[in-house]
Amino acid sequence: MKIYYNASLWAKEKGLCGVPQRVNWQFKYAGTRHCIPVIYRFSKGIVFDVITFLDEVKLREFFEKYEAIGETLTPLQQRCAEQEHPYRAMSIKEIWINGKRTEGGYSSSSAVSIPWARQDDRLALVQNAYSSILKDTACFACQRFCVPYSETDSKMQKLLRFFRLNRINSVKLSTCPVQWFSPLDIHFEMSGKGERKEVCFVHPKTGVTHTLYFQNAELVEMSMDRDGKHSLYTMQAMYEIEPALPQGDSLQFNSSIQYTASSEDRFSLTEASSIGIIGGACGATAIFATAKNKEATVPQGLHGLPLYSCFSVPGFHKKETLHFILEGINIKDCDSKEYSFQ
Repeated sequence: MKIYYNASLWAKEKGLCGVPQRVNWQFKYAGTRHCIPVIYRFSKGIVFDVITFLDEVKLREFFEKYEAIGETLTPLQQRCAEQEHPYRAMSIKEIWINGKRTEGGYSSSSAVSIPWARQDDRLALVQNAYSSILKDTACFACQRFCVPYSETDSKMQKLLRFFRLNRINSVKLSTCPVQWFSPLDIHFEMSGKGERKEVCFVHPKTGVTHTLYFQNAELVEMSMDRDGKHSLYTMQAMYEIEPALPQGDSLQFNSSIQYTASSEDRFSLTEASSIGIIGGACGATAIFATAKNKEATVPQGLHGLPLYSCFSVPGFHKKETLHFILEGINIKDCDSKEYSFQ
């Protein structure tokens, strides 16, 4: 299999192919068996595939559950269904090559091969290349990583990299914590006239009842064009939470809208877009440094608890009252892990 310096599993690249170095590193991630069969060396970095061995029984159960109703699910239901899929791509936080952390980031792509579901026949080349480890596996996934080398001042190292002769002695992967989204779907409205509101919910995992104290709601206007003729309106509210969420958990508010604009010309295409606000769900809204000890402090609310911010569902019309949706809670399912290979 010819591999180029690219993370794409589908792009047709040209140029020098990578020099293969067989490693056959096997490990478990999120309860599923994985393998890195080969590392491909380039002058700029390395490319490697993470093969995931999928349970065919679990895949069939998933398809039987959602195949007939998939198109009828709401966006919230779709998100919950997607995380039930037996395959979960690896989310890598940091990568070390030969003991040195890569600083330029990395790119990746993934695909799943399920013969009876007719998904990604393009992985046939991957299956043939790794036939020795996939001979007893009907369904598998492949996630391809493209990772640049860290900078080096060694002329010898640069020369070895240029001719792709530098051997990879070790690779370390540090994963991001894994979260499980649990829906709450709580709707409420607020105005910016000093209104306060209390919202309660039961934590799906711990069974603890948490109370949110909303306050200091303010209308925010954002111009959508240079002329200022079109604006987007949303409301930012501050809130306290009692008791605090378990470490690693976070709330998620729905702060997006789907927008479709019809052209005045009936022969023109209809324009569609999705508009959302990123961030501000369950984090400190500001950090202040004291003059004496320079310690960071988080602002506190009316109940003496840390303040967080959230946004309402945005709209194109200015209203005194806006709609908030507490979509759900992201629960820490698995801590960050490190995998060392050599």
